Amino acid sequence: MVEIFYRYRVHPSQARAFEHAYGSTGPWAALFSQHPAYRRTRLFKQKTDSYIYLTVDVWDSKAEWDEFRRVYSVQYARLDKEFAMLKLEEHLLGFYDGTQEYQPPVDSMA
Repeated sequence: MVEIFYRYRVHPSQARAFEHAYGSTGPWAALFSQHPAYRRTRLFKQKTDSYIYLTVDVWDSKAEWDEFRRVYSVQYARLDKEFAMLKLEEHLLGFYDGTQEYQPPVDSMA
């Protein structure tokens, strides 16, 4: 499994639109979900700067991600262009290998 981390600085007037576009049910996730190796997207907002976000996209492997980018390059470029005005900065932080699926914390009071 590979997790892909991106960091964004979002235009202040576009925060809600960004959260929709880059969230787990937005257009990016919808595009990714067309490939069987896509698992999920998680979106995080920084506590100290509400215009800094982090996305984590989970795929079965880096090779599957690369295949997706090749097969869906036109659609990817279209969405990237469509949502460019939402962002002031975008940085790929990297690809991180993982061995386990994310499991929500268990409530110890249950």
